[in-house]
Amino acid sequence: MKKMNRREFLTLTGAAVVALSLAGCGGGSSAPAAPATPKDAKVLEALNLYRGKLSPLTLDSGLNKAAEEVAKIILSNKPLGESEDAFAEAHKAILGYKNAELYQPIGLSMNEVSEGTYKAAPRYVCQDDAKLMGEQLMAQTGDPALEQLKSPLVTLVGIHVFEYGSATYWVAVVAEGGKTA
Repeated sequence: MKKMNRREFLTLTGAAVVALSLAGCGGGSSAPAAPATPKDAKVLEALNLYRGKLSPLTLDSGLNKAAEEVAKIILSNKPLGESEDAFAEAHKAILGYKNAELYQPIGLSMNEVSEGTYKAAPRYVCQDDAKLMGEQLMAQTGDPALEQLKSPLVTLVGIHVFEYGSATYWVAVVAEGGKTA
């Protein structure tokens, strides 16, 4: 099974963004959200540790919905073809957030299962120790989705923690600011 390279991933998600921009606006609140669970709080703490001295990220309920939709793609455990827009609901949830459509979901891995067909898989395990998770994120190399957290423009995050197989994973979606008018 061949892993999708960055160019293929960006092409696939770029096509999804274009299709969604033509589909209309979606709902979602831009109100800051408190962590729904202690695990969400641990992931948020780990992400902020990864960011270092940059301003801390704020959880956002609308982006939480987008992260939940990304997790649903993983949990569906089905191959995604080039023409299929599996990310439609996630993109609806981020419409209107400043530059959110430019950022890749964090914690999502796309593996090529056949020519032009990919399967989503989780990437980051959720643990009870935020410091350990932050250190593990810092040890990652070659994950452009994770590197986007180093941008000082990124201020909001949506997180979803979920069970997959016998482990607990997390995904996140980021934006540069709240919803625009």
